[in-house]
Amino acid sequence: MADWRLVDYAKKAEDAASGLAVFLQEIPEYSKDITGDIAELFAISSALRTLHDDLDLRHYGRNSGRIMRDLDICLSSLSYTLDDVSKMFSGSRRSARQHPGAFPGTPPYAQLWEDACHNLREQGASLPMRLQMYRTYLQGMSDALKGETDDHEVDTVRARLSSLVRRQEPPDYFARPTVDPRAYASRTPQPYPPQSASRPHMDRFTTYPGYQNNHPPPLPPRSPGFRHVHPPPPPPPPPHPGPSRRSSAAYGIGDIPYIPPVVPEVPHSPTISTASSHTQSTHSNDSGGPVAHWAMRIFDGRHSSTPFQVLGQQTKCLGRDEPHAIEYLDSDGFIKVLELPFEATNVLVRLYWRAEDNRARILFLTLDSNGQRMRYCFPLTGLIIIRTESCLQLCRINRQDGQLDLWANLRFALYERMVLLYCTMLAMKCQDQVPVSHNLEDRFQPGEKQEFGGSIQDGRFLHALRIFRDRDSGCVRLEATALRGPLKAIPIWTAFVTQYIGNRKWMKRVGPSTVQFRELHPYMFCDGYRLSKGNTGKYLVTFTGADDCKIFMDVFHGIRVRTTA
Repeated sequence: MADWRLVDYAKKAEDAASGLAVFLQEIPEYSKDITGDIAELFAISSALRTLHDDLDLRHYGRNSGRIMRDLDICLSSLSYTLDDVSKMFSGSRRSARQHPGAFPGTPPYAQLWEDACHNLREQGASLPMRLQMYRTYLQGMSDALKGETDDHEVDTVRARLSSLVRRQEPPDYFARPTVDPRAYASRTPQPYPPQSASRPHMDRFTTYPGYQNNHPPPLPPRSPGFRHVHPPPPPPPPPHPGPSRRSSAAYGIGDIPYIPPVVPEVPHSPTISTASSHTQSTHSNDSGGPVAHWAMRIFDGRHSSTPFQVLGQQTKCLGRDEPHAIEYLDSDGFIKVLELPFEATNVLVRLYWRAEDNRARILFLTLDSNGQRMRYCFPLTGLIIIRTESCLQLCRINRQDGQLDLWANLRFALYERMVLLYCTMLAMKCQDQVPVSHNLEDRFQPGEKQEFGGSIQDGRFLHALRIFRDRDSGCVRLEATALRGPLKAIPIWTAFVTQYIGNRKWMKRVGPSTVQFRELHPYMFCDGYRLSKGNTGKYLVTFTGADDCKIFMDVFHGIRVRTTA
């Protein structure tokens, strides 16, 4: 079995990220650096949980044990770093007499942050640098299990972590076990080559590979988000192996899990643990791994992390509390396919899905002012999603006056996380058996500016490919949708590409109308779809005309991304 230390370290990384959110609010002059560190910590947590799922002796045999031995050096260094971060939280709780702040009783957050960053640099690597190394190394270990690793990059990070951990070890060697880097100098063995997934057959005239509505309408709801207490027929097995009840219970599916903080003096405001985050995710969105639903692959932590410059209103839900929401979802055959923590608030947002009819629900978990657990649930098809600044507003129609009432407001610190959740909810709505009302038109604009739009061919499909640049964060992404028809507003895939602007070697023409990308990490929002690859295994897109191909490349390289000092 996989080592449960990985899950423990994942929880500890999430606690550190939640603690840094307090500093994010107190010292806005360092918001960009802190937001990036928070994103990396959540990405490390995701990578740890993914690796925990991948390290299954039944699949990889003796390679799992060797991978774990190679991991020890990374985990030891990560543990020291998380302990150092926690010291900031301890300092923020000291009395004003020891550390006077701007006002009586205010901790000196800026001084604590600067001192901690200085101490980490003195050890040999800054906090952003070491967090990036941990994430890269952990993802490299998962890649090694699948035979996709970049040996040179992993070896380079291993050497740097070996040097770092020697400087991190405390003088008291009896206080905690030390790590001998020489014991882990051997390279990680290569596993068996992964099986290639064949491209699925698709209908000739379909432009969006969505769900086919061949089921009778559901029973009327017993309350918003639930059906009448009718014994439902047993659901058919999902297309891929899904999460079992036993494994789900281990992560607290039946209730909001309580995980005691690893470090006693972490700030107490983020009280909901993210213990079950990403437990069913695969390593990569492009992976053909066994998941019950494509949404389980979305939040893999492998995207860029671009902070918003302007933050909107705080996250909240104005719906009706459903104390037994989780039990109702479980009894009605729903499974959790996505869970997203919100860094600066006591909120978890989950998406649930049912295999028999593709019904989708959103569950909002939080605590009230008295610490009471609150649960709000609603069908995705009954909500309209509207972007406002750095927030997604989920609204429902008021039956009395026909106007929109706010059901929940979700505030994001990072642009990429907003886009992925928006696209996921939008796609699950359109794949739901229950049709969406024409009055519920989701809107993400005008938060983004369209830099380019053209048509591409993907086998027998005609899609629209667009380049969007976010007006606030400056992040740039590609998005493909159906070229025409009722689903033309539903994203099929998106990819974040800001880091490649100005790099003319990143893409090249391999035909009159075809562009090949040297690197690309697309996120797909439907089952069975894979973006085309060439003979070299690299992604490519084929435009319907050579002019569009040339304009696409010229426009992309001409985009100017705002930089901040």
